[in-house]
Amino acid sequence: MVSKARACVVAKLSSKPLARQSKMTQEGLSTIARKAVSLLSPGYFFRRTMAVPQDIGPFCVLSFDCDFPRDIAALPELVSLLQEYEVPASFACIGRWVREYPAEHQLIVDAGFEVVNHTETHPNLYHPQYDYARVEGLSREMFNRIGPGRRREEIVRGHETISEVLGVEPIGFRTPHFGALHVDDVYAPLVELNYRFSSSVMAAERGQGPYRPLEGLWEIPVSPCPLHPCGVFDSWHSLSKSNASHRVPGELSGLFATLIDTVVEVGGLANVYFDPKDVVESGEMQRMLQI
Repeated sequence: MVSKARACVVAKLSSKPLARQSKMTQEGLSTIARKAVSLLSPGYFFRRTMAVPQDIGPFCVLSFDCDFPRDIAALPELVSLLQEYEVPASFACIGRWVREYPAEHQLIVDAGFEVVNHTETHPNLYHPQYDYARVEGLSREMFNRIGPGRRREEIVRGHETISEVLGVEPIGFRTPHFGALHVDDVYAPLVELNYRFSSSVMAAERGQGPYRPLEGLWEIPVSPCPLHPCGVFDSWHSLSKSNASHRVPGELSGLFATLIDTVVEVGGLANVYFDPKDVVESGEMQRMLQI
């Protein structure tokens, strides 16, 4: 399997000139047209997205969003599994959980993996349809509606918590739930904190990238699912949501193989994220690591 930590990818990019969003995004399909094409011809839309010219790769960037305590409970097994297969990874961590579960998060650091700032409280973590997301105290605010001042505060506080508790300073950020909740005004405070990358947008909407939203900062879009290319390749739509698309054992790992094969063929990178609990419990993580 082709695999590199996100920081390694950014190191490869650092000497390159400023890149803008892809031509596909700037002059390309409208949102409605993208969805129509992805439904009628998902294979074509997937390959169109992945085929954006990139003078890097092939790489696979593997990351995990530690959004809920159930994900944090899966960290010991997940970290051990990644170490067994000698695969580096990045972990998007929330400040409040880092403070509440320091030992579990320290496993990430001790293993030499990367910690990514996922804000202090992860606005919009509450979800009424799922028991684990209906817990009292989870944020019900929407990250894209709290205003630039509050967004900056979430970023800075998350950075400070990770630095103080884990002893490492993040150089990367992921917007809570990214995609539709992402707002480009997060980039300015990231530059102020000397961050080197964000991974907060969808390749289906912004192009496969990477591109620089501001000088000194890279945005690394999350790659699409081969069968549902208007979205992202993740465990939420595949395994976790109520109408999940790829629950058959081996299906998610099979699609991962398709994604990797495509990147090996056309270059660039595959940037995927998973929720620790889902991929560990289902066995899909081990299947993917064996590819």
